[in-house]
Amino acid sequence: MSEQKFRVGIAGATGYIGSEAMRLCATHPRLDIAWVTSESSAGRKVHELFPNLRGYVRDEFRAFEPELLGECDAAILCLPHGGAMELAPAAIEKYPAVKLVDCSGDFRTSEFELWERFYERKHTAREYQSRFVYGLTEFNREAVRNAQYVSNPGCFATSIQLVLAPFARHGQLQGDIHVSSITGSSGSGNKPGQTTHHPERGQNVRAYKVLEHQHLVEMVPFLHSLSAKNDFDLFFVPHSGPFVRGIFTTVFMPLNEKLTMASVDALVRECYGNEWFVQMVSGTPEMRLVTHSNHAQVTYRVSGNLLVGMCAIDNLVKGGAGQAVQNLNLMLGLEETAGLLQPAAFV
Repeated sequence: MSEQKFRVGIAGATGYIGSEAMRLCATHPRLDIAWVTSESSAGRKVHELFPNLRGYVRDEFRAFEPELLGECDAAILCLPHGGAMELAPAAIEKYPAVKLVDCSGDFRTSEFELWERFYERKHTAREYQSRFVYGLTEFNREAVRNAQYVSNPGCFATSIQLVLAPFARHGQLQGDIHVSSITGSSGSGNKPGQTTHHPERGQNVRAYKVLEHQHLVEMVPFLHSLSAKNDFDLFFVPHSGPFVRGIFTTVFMPLNEKLTMASVDALVRECYGNEWFVQMVSGTPEMRLVTHSNHAQVTYRVSGNLLVGMCAIDNLVKGGAGQAVQNLNLMLGLEETAGLLQPAAFV
């Protein structure tokens, strides 16, 4: 007897995260794509916009309507910020059996005043936020496994927290923590703009949203939640880089006690030693060794009371659609790695 397959819808499938979700679900051994939606491309064949998916996804894009949720077991929401909170009330009330993974920032935190300041809009579905589990899989696995609704972390938030969370779990986040991250142009979405136009980005590095990036709103509360002993402030400077995919993060963290490199390695290995998708490396992480995969690479250096941690991920996979599928696998009772066992390309 063949194993049960689950029908999954993908809302907002023409964005970069949505198209990655289609790519991953199309070859997933236990998922069938029930529908894909796009308000701007409704009625068009998927392969017309994404020739790489010819023969893999045969659907036409549909305009989203809540009734589509009656045709699936789960849905991945890849809508712009604000889209999920408009959809959630109808989805939750009318189709309570459908599992949802939201890839927007709408339900990542209950700090609504901060959320509204950083996202520059009013949150219209506050009463539904408590139903969403924060999906940093490696540090919230059991909650995700039992969740009906999961809020997928942001791409920067994923890379930064994969560095910090092993120490947050032990209550060792103290004082001022400084973070610098650089991301590719795909992190800005597929609508062309001045900061993503190749002639202006291709030979350039620039900082943006200095100390005011919206992912701070989700990271600080979650890291605090891992131990009451944590007492820190997080200062984050993101940069745009002259490449398409990937995030490279460097974290500078004061330690509340002197640790040797051996003790840091033991603490991190306790977290990641049995994790398939988080690789501890002895040298520097490299973006090219994680792009197009759900893997993350992490490494650390210690000098006195200062810890430097680094992480590389693909912003669209481990920082987006791949982590969404990883979470959905758990929610559906599947192997966590199902559909995600693709290595990065070497060059």
